Formats: sequence, C-alpha cells, structure tokens
Amino acid sequence: MHDERSHRTVMRSDAALDLTSDFWMHRHFRAMAEIYHSLLNQVELLPGDRVLDLGCGSGTHFGWITSLIGPEGRIVGVEPDQGNLDLAASRIADAPYRDQIELQQGPLHPLPFGDASFDSVWCAGSLQYEPDPVGAIREMVRVVRPGGKVAAQDVEMHTMMLGPMPDDLLIALKGTLPHGETGSEGHVDWFTGHKLRGYFHTAGLREVRGYLRMREYVHPLTEDERGFLDVAMPYLCTTSPGIHTLSEEQREQLRRLSAPDAAESMFRRPDFTFIEGRALAVGVR
Repeated sequence: MHDERSHRTVMRSDAALDLTSDFWMHRHFRAMAEIYHSLLNQVELLPGDRVLDLGCGSGTHFGWITSLIGPEGRIVGVEPDQGNLDLAASRIADAPYRDQIELQQGPLHPLPFGDASFDSVWCAGSLQYEPDPVGAIREMVRVVRPGGKVAAQDVEMHTMMLGPMPDDLLIALKGTLPHGETGSEGHVDWFTGHKLRGYFHTAGLREVRGYLRMREYVHPLTEDERGFLDVAMPYLCTTSPGIHTLSEEQREQLRRLSAPDAAESMFRRPDFTFIEGRALAVGVR
C-alpha cells in the first residue's frame, strides 16, 4: 500500500472505528463478493419487499438487494458515518435503481421508524461494533412486520488461519483479536458470528437459521485479493487491537512475516494461506 498513513488510520472512517472506512470495506467486499452474495441469497428476500439496510456503509449491497426485491421494492439505508453515506449517494447516482433507495444517517439503535415499517431488515458487518447487540436486534424486530425477516451477517475469526508461521505465534496472534472490549479504540468483537443465533433467540425471533462460510486466500492471488491482503495483513499483524499484549520478539516476528516486500514475507511463500469466516443468522418476527 503506497500511503504514508498507518494501516489503522487508513482503515478508519470518520466514526473512528477500525475497518469502517470505504478504503477497507470496498476492497474487502470485492474480495469476499461470492461469499457475501451467497449469504444474502439465504435471506430469501421477496419481490416488492421494503428493506432496511442497517449499517449500509457505502452501499455495497444495494445492487444485489434490488435485484432480489425488483423494481417495486424499496431500500432504506441507515449508516452512522456521513462520509460513507456520501459515497453511497454518489455510487447510486447513476444506477437504474437509484429512485428505490432512501439514505439516512443514524445509529444502529434506537431507530427512527415506527413499528412494523419494513418487510425485512439486513445488517451486514455492523453488530461487531455494537456494545448491545441484543438491544440492536430487538430494534430490528420492532421495525419489521409480523412474519417479516431479520438477517445479520458478521465476522467470525475463530476460523482464522494465517501462515505459514509457527503454531505458537499464530495461537498468540489469535489471542490478541478483539472480543468485545470497550476502550479507547471503541467496542469491537471479531467473534460475533457464532453468537448471532443466540442473540436472535434472546431478541425473540423464531425459526432462526444460521450459516457459516469460510474464505481461503491462496496463490495465485487475484488483483482484488492482493489489494485486500496488502492492507489487511500488516494491519492484523502489527496494529490491530490487542497486538501490544504480545512480546517485543513476537511483534517483530509478525512485522517481518506480514510486510509485503520483506524477505521473510508470508506473501512470498507458495504455501501462503489466509482463512477468514463470515456467519449469517436469519429469523422471523
């Protein structure tokens, strides 16, 4: 990445949360497109649905959602970060479905909508930043009609594999990943995915379904994969929350392994592997 800023700075939006900038989200979206699309299809949105896209970011899912709900369907996109919302507006400006979408700035909860305002709620990659995920889901339940669907897709890093690196170093790295702390960097839980179904049951949803997909990155890498990994790997190994808890020797090992142009770089190895997980829960009000 040819940028003088730190990986953390580049990957933050104006909301000051890691991994919420469009710089990060759009690269990750392209690299994960097949999995994201397959998970959205599991929600079984219907033609004519009025959908709340909660935490819509820069609008990466709008095109797929409109392809499912058809020209009679509508989307309301809610996003906390105004910068990402402005990008969403610019991206849909020339889209054939632009008149089907309404954008609003606001938090995940409380929501400024009446009861039963939507047929479905879709929330992708946002609950990991929510200190009260059950409270947020209860708001989704409130604004969806009886018989309507609530769906949340999010990160699951229990499945993470990264290497080649020594096993003890990988285990130590996984131990530094954020799992719900609330500190100077804000709340984040990279192990949200496997908890989604439990959250949904607690929030009162029924017929809850769950799905897990794993994405493997191996050589030969596509341009999108390389663009994502060039940013993500140095961030994960050198500046992500909790990395300071490792020893100086461990941090130096990770720095050498994750620098794309270093002699010891994992990227240079033909057996390089990175695996990340995404989970989905779907429930009915």
